[in-house]
Amino acid sequence: MNLSNSQLSRRAFLGGGSALAAFGLLALTGCATPTATGVGTGAGVNAATKAKTINFYGNSLGEEALKSAWQGILDGFSKEAGVKVAPVIYPYDQAATQLALTGRSGKLLGVGQSGGWQVLTPMDVLADLTDLAKGLGIPQGVLDSYTMDGKLLVLPLTAAGIGMITNGEIAQSVGIKSGMSVEQFATALEKIKKQDSSLIPYAAVTKNPDLKDAVHWMWGFGSDVVTDDFTCTIGDAESVKAITWYKSLQDAGLTQTNVARSDARILFASGRAAIYDDAPLASTFVKTNGAAQNIIDNIGAISRPTSGGKDSFNRAWGSGLFASAGEGELTSREFISYAATNVEAATALYENSAVAPAAKSVADQIPALAADKFQQAFRTEVSEHARGAAWDRVAVTAQIDAAIGGGVATILAGQVDVQAGLNALKKEVQGLLDSNT
Repeated sequence: MNLSNSQLSRRAFLGGGSALAAFGLLALTGCATPTATGVGTGAGVNAATKAKTINFYGNSLGEEALKSAWQGILDGFSKEAGVKVAPVIYPYDQAATQLALTGRSGKLLGVGQSGGWQVLTPMDVLADLTDLAKGLGIPQGVLDSYTMDGKLLVLPLTAAGIGMITNGEIAQSVGIKSGMSVEQFATALEKIKKQDSSLIPYAAVTKNPDLKDAVHWMWGFGSDVVTDDFTCTIGDAESVKAITWYKSLQDAGLTQTNVARSDARILFASGRAAIYDDAPLASTFVKTNGAAQNIIDNIGAISRPTSGGKDSFNRAWGSGLFASAGEGELTSREFISYAATNVEAATALYENSAVAPAAKSVADQIPALAADKFQQAFRTEVSEHARGAAWDRVAVTAQIDAAIGGGVATILAGQVDVQAGLNALKKEVQGLLDSNT
């Protein structure tokens, strides 16, 4: 469970952050080749077949922390199925470029890791994996993010969310727990401030690029942010209420200005913050950031407070696998099913990544996961409320996240009022969506 912050960043939920840039680069340099014709059942042309050899596209075999677990998956499946799985390894930041080149050449054959998968969807070369997800207990909000035109194009392998991490001792002293309303939560933060004015009650992100965290608050107040048909709703009454509340915490000194997630991790680990937002690797980060033993022992996770009795949401985060359609598809589907359901493989991956399997039916069989109090709390209080963003399905997901973060940052800085700032942000986000969908 020794992952660096940079590794965490590389595993951003749906990946593909550089996809648009990759496509643009391909076009400018003339590297793009015509889309192959007649490839893939996604296009309804070729029937799914078996293959003696499939490729495995991705970055994990090139990363020291995950290499052994993934090599074990490849070896285990090869032995069981009697086929060869040939690695095609590239750095994470080149994933979109490499997948775009391979997809457009018509030579994509096999299984790929989800980073950059969005560049393949316009080519209609991906297999529908809907049937593989049945019965696995994967949160619907996670499945929805990988579903286009009714087809599940990536089977989630790990699934979590960006949830609220608590210093259990402090949280208990002021009554912070799952199921709170935003009003109750704010009152509890004020109690923390009164107990110790040197503490930051909630080290919420208030600095870009991590201010995409504003999205799960807007969801919780009832705004879609972006609908499934790619209409931006930022600036509606619900999102205005959410950001007004978020800014009120800062104005009251319950959060602090200019805090990025990396800052929040250090503040929490050093005992200077009671709550912050992070992935399930938070339990690893408190140790690597030198937390005292009482903080390590009492780290917890709660469900995000809600507004007006609405549902609690956390931005989904994790990884998955896709398969090329047509030639070799049946073998690729067998590989993905193996990787997603083999308990030994899932255990090795969990022990190397600290992220639970997406499949509840598998996660429930991992003893190390069951024995970890924090991970269990994170699964029930955060991961089960995970929701992917509609724009995670397009190649410009990172640009839209950056736009949202930048827009909210100007509001928190007092450069523009909430309504005017969100109206301008809506225009920017809708422009990106219209140009890329």
